[in-house]
Amino acid sequence: MLADGAVHLTWHAMTSTPETRYSLLGKLRNSQDAEAWTEFASIYQPLILRVAIRRGLQHADAIDVTQEVLTRVAAAIDSFQVGPNANFRGWLYRLTRNLVIDFLRRRRHSPLVQCDAPLEGLADPDADESLEFQMEFQRQVLRMAAKEVRRQVQPRTWQAFWRTEIEREPVEQVARELDLSPGAVYVARSRMLARLRKCSEARWAATQELEQ
Repeated sequence: MLADGAVHLTWHAMTSTPETRYSLLGKLRNSQDAEAWTEFASIYQPLILRVAIRRGLQHADAIDVTQEVLTRVAAAIDSFQVGPNANFRGWLYRLTRNLVIDFLRRRRHSPLVQCDAPLEGLADPDADESLEFQMEFQRQVLRMAAKEVRRQVQPRTWQAFWRTEIEREPVEQVARELDLSPGAVYVARSRMLARLRKCSEARWAATQELEQ
């Protein structure tokens, strides 16, 4: 999995606005479309989980809240209206935040459970936190793209890309240690960036309608 710094670096280096649009939202309205729901969960479940943990929940509790968020999405997806004023990820962020607050409040009122996570500042979502949710979504899309591309290439090719593009090691050093010519390292890096761009844009386009 990509480290956040590497994700941030590579995302801005290779992404552009995709032209292709794909109605994942429409597919989710069919509760029997297991493939669409699997795709949705693979993108958003880790994102929701990280947000819950960042808000102070223990891992096991964050998993419970994440499942509750996904259950609420499944129940409400038919009524979500796509349009100029609709924003699915904004709605998902508010839903996640509200369920985290509800969970913390229940814990605060339970005499059997100690809860030290602060509630102050959680009640009113602000633009900065909403932006962070969006950026975390972008990082998640890129993580998935990187994982997919890595499975498709030889380990040495991936290492040539990773060590020179992400870890910023000198090309000559990486070439020598991987028994490649410097030219081969440059070619590998270029090809990996192209693959990552193509894969990330396809995944981004598959979810872009949810942003409308």
